Amino acid sequence: MVMFGSRWFPIVLAALVVVGVGGWVSPFVFVPDVGGEGFTTERVYVRADGRITEAALYVPSGERPRPGIVFGAGSGSEPAMYAGYGETLARQGFVVLIPGPTYELEDGSPVPWMIVRDESDLWDRVTENYLNWVAYLEAHPRVDDERIVAGGHSGGANGAYRAAYERGDVRGVVAIAGRFPPERPDPLQTNVLLATGSDDSLVPPSTLVEISEPLTGTRLEPGDRTGSFDDGTAARVFVADGATHLSESYDPSLVAATTDWSLRSVGETPPDQYETTGRPIRSVLQQFVFGLVGVLAATALVAREGAPSLDSDYRAYLPPTVAVVGFVAVVGTTLSESVYHLWPAPSQFVKYVFFAGILAVVGGVLLRGSERIPRLETRYGAVLFDAAFLVVSMAVFVLVSTRFVTFQLVTTVVLSGVFLLLLLPVVVLLSLLERDAAPRWVFSSLAVLWLYPAVVPPYL
Repeated sequence: MVMFGSRWFPIVLAALVVVGVGGWVSPFVFVPDVGGEGFTTERVYVRADGRITEAALYVPSGERPRPGIVFGAGSGSEPAMYAGYGETLARQGFVVLIPGPTYELEDGSPVPWMIVRDESDLWDRVTENYLNWVAYLEAHPRVDDERIVAGGHSGGANGAYRAAYERGDVRGVVAIAGRFPPERPDPLQTNVLLATGSDDSLVPPSTLVEISEPLTGTRLEPGDRTGSFDDGTAARVFVADGATHLSESYDPSLVAATTDWSLRSVGETPPDQYETTGRPIRSVLQQFVFGLVGVLAATALVAREGAPSLDSDYRAYLPPTVAVVGFVAVVGTTLSESVYHLWPAPSQFVKYVFFAGILAVVGGVLLRGSERIPRLETRYGAVLFDAAFLVVSMAVFVLVSTRFVTFQLVTTVVLSGVFLLLLLPVVVLLSLLERDAAPRWVFSSLAVLWLYPAVVPPYL
């Protein structure tokens, strides 16, 4: 207990700042992200049919034409989540397009929301988008347009099925956790890999067994393989041990199975093992945790030591300023770069204004209510109050938004919960440090406005 007295506590906080910042910075020095060796990557935009799709494009080094693969990301997901697939396939000679969110265009700019009242054309739009991605890839000067593979995860896999039916020249399909194939009388006339994780509760292996017969003409159990790559009739059901619906986006065994199947489908011989130098998700999360610890310690240290030359009113805003700047820096250089693109979207300005209005209204209502509850004046009451402010504001935003984003409710709720957990440690610390609600709310509002609308897509 003596250690945390007035003498040692600042030293402990300073040590945590050093450890946290060191753990956050060290990967940039010792474990640099992949790039340039064997392939190049760039963020591209596919415009067609009055829509625009954000995508990642991986191009192998060299000059000769290479086979191509479109690997559609899951609904609400980002191309960065599938970097393992892009890197590995590119190293094996594929030009890889990983499409992410698609937005409607109005006067050349993405619309803030699209009101979806008629679901009958849902799959038509999914198919159109995927065919546009295939056409974009075919037109690339480095792509051999006679060797194209259609693939994807979850929602991206559902699009791959449909594109393969529409484009009989697709050389293969890789569908990971795709549970909604189209209802067609005939099976796909190409090589088909159906894959999922053993722990995927959304698309369990039994689902793939059920859809394997209409898709391939044969009822396949996990591990079964039939047909031949020579005549385009190969089919297989592959189950990744221990993989969940989320971890399928980076599971090494699924990356290897996808690459192996794609190579065989275009007439190439797979290597004995696959090399990828990209950073695993676990490493990125570890870097984020170190950075967050540094931010929390720095915030507490500033709150304790303060700045003697500052007026007391301004001094109260110093810890939230350190918190919000540090939080944005850590998230922006870790999770936003490698997992989910979280930077603000100026083209979606209406969403930010709308959410700011919700924060103001919910905050006003809660503030009035808190005046009647004395316990909220305590530090622990402040924690509950600030948490309620975030949860209620986010919930209202999700519920109102999903009146428009009809098909994205599940994805949006899951992502909302994850990003709320990212914010809560800093919010709780500020609630314990600052008695005045105004400085705390500066952080909460700025942080949530910067982070949260990115996970609420304007529509499916």
